[in-house]
Amino acid sequence: ATPVSPTSSSSSNNNNGKQWQSNTNQRGTGPGNGASGSGSGSGHARSPDRVHGNKRNKIKVMFQTAKGMEKAGKWNEAIDIFKKILVDDPLDSHTHLAMARLEARRENGRPTTNDSDQQQHSTARNAFQEGTRCCPRSVHIWQAWARYEETSGDLTRAKELFEKALRLDATNPYVCHAYGLMEKKIGNTKKAKTLWETALKKKPTAALVCSLGEILIAEEELDEARELYRQYQCRLKSERETTEVFLAAAWLEEQYFRDYDRAEELIRMSLQKTPQSGRANVALARLEGRQNRRNDLSGKDATRKRLSKICTEIEKGYVKGPENGRMFNAWANVEIKARKFDEAYRILQSGINLYPIDTSLLNSAGKMEERRGNYTGAKDLYQKSLSIEPSAPSLVALATLELRRSQVDASVFEQVQEYFERALLLDPRHGPAYNAYGKMLQIRRNYTAARQVYRRGVNADCTDAASVFHGLAKLEISQGNVDIARKVLLRGLDKVEDYARFMDTSRHERAVFLVHTLGMLELNSNRAVEAAKVFKTGLEKYERCSQLILGAALCEVKLGSIDKARQLFQQAVRADKRHAQAWQAWGVLESRAGNYTTAKTLFEAGIKSRPRHGALWHAYGVMEGRLGNIENARMLFHKGVQLSPKHVPLYQGWANIELRDDNLQKAKSLIGEALTLDKKEGSSWLVAAQIEKKIGNDGLVGLILRRGIECSPTEASLYRELGEHLVGKGRIGEAREILEKGLEVNPLHAPLYHSLAELEARVFNIEGLAKLNKRASEIFNTNALVPASSSGQAWESNLRMRRQQQQVPGGVTALAEKVGYTHEEDQQHFSDATDLEEEEVVKDLFQDE
Repeated sequence: ATPVSPTSSSSSNNNNGKQWQSNTNQRGTGPGNGASGSGSGSGHARSPDRVHGNKRNKIKVMFQTAKGMEKAGKWNEAIDIFKKILVDDPLDSHTHLAMARLEARRENGRPTTNDSDQQQHSTARNAFQEGTRCCPRSVHIWQAWARYEETSGDLTRAKELFEKALRLDATNPYVCHAYGLMEKKIGNTKKAKTLWETALKKKPTAALVCSLGEILIAEEELDEARELYRQYQCRLKSERETTEVFLAAAWLEEQYFRDYDRAEELIRMSLQKTPQSGRANVALARLEGRQNRRNDLSGKDATRKRLSKICTEIEKGYVKGPENGRMFNAWANVEIKARKFDEAYRILQSGINLYPIDTSLLNSAGKMEERRGNYTGAKDLYQKSLSIEPSAPSLVALATLELRRSQVDASVFEQVQEYFERALLLDPRHGPAYNAYGKMLQIRRNYTAARQVYRRGVNADCTDAASVFHGLAKLEISQGNVDIARKVLLRGLDKVEDYARFMDTSRHERAVFLVHTLGMLELNSNRAVEAAKVFKTGLEKYERCSQLILGAALCEVKLGSIDKARQLFQQAVRADKRHAQAWQAWGVLESRAGNYTTAKTLFEAGIKSRPRHGALWHAYGVMEGRLGNIENARMLFHKGVQLSPKHVPLYQGWANIELRDDNLQKAKSLIGEALTLDKKEGSSWLVAAQIEKKIGNDGLVGLILRRGIECSPTEASLYRELGEHLVGKGRIGEAREILEKGLEVNPLHAPLYHSLAELEARVFNIEGLAKLNKRASEIFNTNALVPASSSGQAWESNLRMRRQQQQVPGGVTALAEKVGYTHEEDQQHFSDATDLEEEEVVKDLFQDE
């Protein structure tokens, strides 16, 4: 529950002149106070009241024009108009407030420090000072200034300003709420509770009730929280705020008292008061879905049934529709998660027909057009949404579309950056904007700027914190800062938990991104026990998340608990039959265990659900090849290439089959196609070298391997192959140097240690063998329950080496840096975003000895 006050962006944008008119009591003191002050007292024939009225109307029009400019992103023009208003009426508090807030938003997460010289250059701070000087009794200017100083990090000054506001109005709900949030953030919950309880006695709001309830829940005073919600359910004037409190109470009953019937009863009570509430109807549908899942039934079916019933009745005119198209959006999202895109598209079109100016529906329809490859149609929808009401989601969607649809050059990046900055001006707390903005800067390899953007998002205290912390953590991982990334993820989980504690919202579900990445981080750091704990904790909250179940299964594989891993793989595919990596990992596990019939069944089931997933065809083909079923393997690779023509490992696997069958020209042709698709794929160069070796072109083998290292400098197997090639030629010193370089690039690649050990044994270098053994023991450990002392550092070293090697022409980007522009609004997009990460972990766990 976020406060809705005259200082909030949404309130200002939505009320415009209405707010300006309704708050005339907030003007400065003294005679002649602008539009509502007295006349000039001259002897003109026109009455003073008429002169005054004309002036007030003129200022009202100017104010509305300035707010329109602000919404359209014409910030300089808006500031100019505000300044003109203040020339006519220097005591107009609303204009002072609007201008200062706009200046603060323009600084947007880049506040000046407390240094006196830099303070002088803060136009926002100067505007607040001037506003309070001219209008010392405007509570809202003092509050907005306090919030600005809080964001700037000057909590002492913020506290002073909040206190000044309270001296003007000790029970102002907006001041008390904002002040309490700051105190809560720094750990002073007692002061926060006092502020909120004081305001509630005089001027209750949903924000105060829900925030106080959040503290009570955090302190495990659940009965007190329940009583608080009950006390204020019918005391709030606004229908929207009443709904807010009912939903918070329902969430408390469901999540903490496990009283699902009472939770449903509370939502239905809310609907009795506001039957057209889209939010309450969606909440009820989601609750019914969760109840079905608890009973091992389809949650999507229950949610779909309720939403489709209500939306159909609205469409046919049987019931009065709500104020917006929220329910149509929610229904479409259910169908998207079920991969029923045509149905989702139809639903969105129906919603737009009923709510043609609902910008969220237009944005969702734009995303559907992107899925269909209709980028022009998507852009038209986003721009239509912006023409109705500029918003951060529309601008972020437009920015990411531009990055998808065209050859990205400097001019495109400049345009996209402008979209992101404009989005953050409109909504400085919009988490996905920071996330997408940071990813764009990562693609440009401007890591310092990306980190600054993410930290701006952290400081802005975004309502959708998960996406910001997730982006920052992935950036730190890509730089090899594993410990920092771990701390970022843990902090992000704490922040998301704060929101999830007292309200049912889709945002808290995005914490699964953080859990998944943290678990994978621990698994890659060879901390399988810690990783298993992370996934277990995550599954306590998101019990049917297939990605988390798969992560837990991979941990059990690492720990050697094969039977437990099988159970978890089965749970993963039951939770999501389209989770290709789960089918793949389970199939590979059974293949390695010699259960080939079971593995075949699993691969075929996975391919049936995801026929275009290249890794499944590849794993199946590799198994058939190992079993000597050459024709079956050839057929599988051929079919896989037809359905997934850009999946390079399919060409590699097929080339290997032809190499084994002595079809050398076919093998060369296939590996040529693989290198054409991606010359930075190291395994392709390895296969190419093996082909030339079999042909007898020994002179080409070394050249191909060196070229492979140049194009893919982090592929450890190339160093091993080149080292062994040089050993065969008797060039021991050069071979040792190559193998050592490979270990520097990837200290976790075990075969390199074997090759180097064989080399040292060949020349009877006992001291070298002893050093190598010690080095390996620090990285690897036969007891998976106890990670080796340097295993985590080895992964960090590997990540940093990949980062450094990016400066080499054609250098490969590290796995953690392969960022895509996925909209993280739904679970399917999350699944897409983790595909590559899971495939790499599966590959590492099941690699050949």
